[in-house]
Amino acid sequence: MERFTVLYDKSIEDKGRDSYLRAIKKHIPYAEFIDISNYKNHVFGEELLFVKPLNEWFYNAMVNLMRGRYPSADVEGVATGRLTITAEAILRVIGPVDKKTVVIINQSNVLGIPLAKELIERGANVISLNSSYPCIDNLLTMTDVDVLVSASGKYEFKLDRILTRMIDVKVDLSDDLEDPIKITTVPTVEVLKERLEE
Repeated sequence: MERFTVLYDKSIEDKGRDSYLRAIKKHIPYAEFIDISNYKNHVFGEELLFVKPLNEWFYNAMVNLMRGRYPSADVEGVATGRLTITAEAILRVIGPVDKKTVVIINQSNVLGIPLAKELIERGANVISLNSSYPCIDNLLTMTDVDVLVSASGKYEFKLDRILTRMIDVKVDLSDDLEDPIKITTVPTVEVLKERLEE
């Protein structure tokens, strides 16, 4: 069995990341967890997963290294251009999207960008935003939104239930929505396990 290492930055607080790490520990017992402050050298041939939030300089350097020399180490899919684990997990829970309007509140290269590209490929109308967009309230009330995916990563970002109550499918990975009818977990660990078995 190849080595599987999960790299994270414990100096940055993030409750979503911490629950993801716990789930990986529970379901993939051979995974090795390393804080980036203790990560010295990449063991080439091992599979790596970078769990954000992460020091951007470190993350970009490692993704560029994998993209250029060691694409087989990229479990997530960012360096190889493959659909990322999180994007694939979200697609599994939202179902068919042809001709639907999907709003994504996240523009990261792990979730928002690959998810938007894949949704467009599948025939969806996609609106991609980040949480600092000043007119989110107007957009959600004046647009017929079928699916909302929110993963702002910010504790202070909240959307009132009045804005989301008419949206059929709501995926909330950052506790952004004050709406009780929402999907708060997606099968990321299952997708991860499938990739490790490939």
